[in-house]
Amino acid sequence: MGMGGVGLWVGVLVLVGGFGAALGVWPMPDAPTAPEECSVDLYDRIFKPCLAQMKTPFALVEFFASWEPACKGYKPHFERVACLFNHPRAVHEDEVFVVKVDCAIESNKGLCERFNVQSYPTMYIGPPEILASGSFASRGKKGLDSVEGGDVATGDDLLQWINKRINKRYSLKDKRPGDESDEEVTENQPPTVTTWQWQMPGTLQDVEEATAHAFAHMMDEKRMQSSSRASFIQFINLVERHHPSQRCREGSLKVLHNIAHWWPLRQPPANALKEQQLCGPGLPRGFWEICDGEGRGYSCGLWLLLHSLTVQVEDFESSVAISAINAFVSDFYECDHCHDHFFNATARNSFDSMVTRKDVVLWLWRTHNKVTEVVAQEEFKVKGNSTRKSWPLEKECPACRDSSEDALGWDEDAVYFYLMDFYRPVLRSGNNNNLRSEVVTVEKPVGVPYWAAASIAIASCGFTFATLYMRSYSLKFKYHFCHLSDNYDLFPFYLTPEHHECSRSMSTLIAISKVMYHA
Repeated sequence: MGMGGVGLWVGVLVLVGGFGAALGVWPMPDAPTAPEECSVDLYDRIFKPCLAQMKTPFALVEFFASWEPACKGYKPHFERVACLFNHPRAVHEDEVFVVKVDCAIESNKGLCERFNVQSYPTMYIGPPEILASGSFASRGKKGLDSVEGGDVATGDDLLQWINKRINKRYSLKDKRPGDESDEEVTENQPPTVTTWQWQMPGTLQDVEEATAHAFAHMMDEKRMQSSSRASFIQFINLVERHHPSQRCREGSLKVLHNIAHWWPLRQPPANALKEQQLCGPGLPRGFWEICDGEGRGYSCGLWLLLHSLTVQVEDFESSVAISAINAFVSDFYECDHCHDHFFNATARNSFDSMVTRKDVVLWLWRTHNKVTEVVAQEEFKVKGNSTRKSWPLEKECPACRDSSEDALGWDEDAVYFYLMDFYRPVLRSGNNNNLRSEVVTVEKPVGVPYWAAASIAIASCGFTFATLYMRSYSLKFKYHFCHLSDNYDLFPFYLTPEHHECSRSMSTLIAISKVMYHA
């Protein structure tokens, strides 16, 4: 191929790659930006209790399938509308409670069938108490209505559909008073780094480690009975909703999506389920951070995991969370005497009604302390002493001790706030590099489409070929010099410095030729 032909192909590669890359990096005017998620994820067991206690006049439910491309594309539009009503600084708070149900999860399929969901996504709107116990047969009655995603393809379309049902004239451009000035101040500032900080560094590592160990114990063939399948799904649902680690939540969601294939009803679980790494590769690591030490390890980590889940639950799912924890301990806790201690403690730790997060948090705390007391007594009988004490210690939380009574007791309100601070990470924003962060996310990340990346690669190939070709073309001039001496191959030890340069040029030319040939 002549130099003109090679130049033409190089030019085409550079032009196509550069054009595609420019399109990929340049913002597309019609593509919605991905806002934060404001809608609330629900599943079958908490759908009714959640909606039944809502005080808003309306609720909006999206039935979607996470595997469906149309749902993935619709998500930014739906979340923009959800943030008008559900955001902590919602423009129209207390008007519409926005939730979503993933019909790809097996445990939700009965709920989706009840509402006769035929295409994804499908939205229902109506009074929360009607939706809580409603169905497709209720549509058109008592203010219940539905629409398919194809009929409300954008956020504006969806909001207009909502406006007609709630008799409002809301817009996606609506803002709270003062928000405009806030945007002007922050418009040219760099992206905010959001960090989750734990009171004790290493907490997240041990929670992940305990989760990986717990999943391994759950995969024990002796415990994976047909009767324990419901307990397994219930606990994984709790982990997927409230685990502090994103990768553990994603792994749990993957299991829930595939549970019908990996653990069919009345059948043993498939190897595919046993091979899952719930929190990703590399776990369990085989060591602990704050749970390191004799007699600690997994038992300490498991308590960390359970506490970190309970501080995240919503009031409407409190009884479901307790049921999930009890089911896990009953069916999957490998330590039999620990299992007995747990249920002996919970038998003496009951409520007439349990409807709030505070009830759940304090229920687990009391159970934990009662188990600690029993284990401490057993250690004292064997060793003559024990370092185990009820928690939190007085020096760690002086306000948690109630000294107003004759016998030193607990101020459970103070204990609750202490547990919330200890087991739930604090969200901080800023650019302080000295802050230790367990989870770091950047708001408004810059994304490059896959086709833009491919175009950049094509352009790079073009430049590479151009460089290789020009280098090989310049080396041809040295080719003639290499043959000035017929004794080059016979007398290599008598080469002049010019011949050494020639030898290097020939080697380079041959290598470049091979690269261009194979490419």
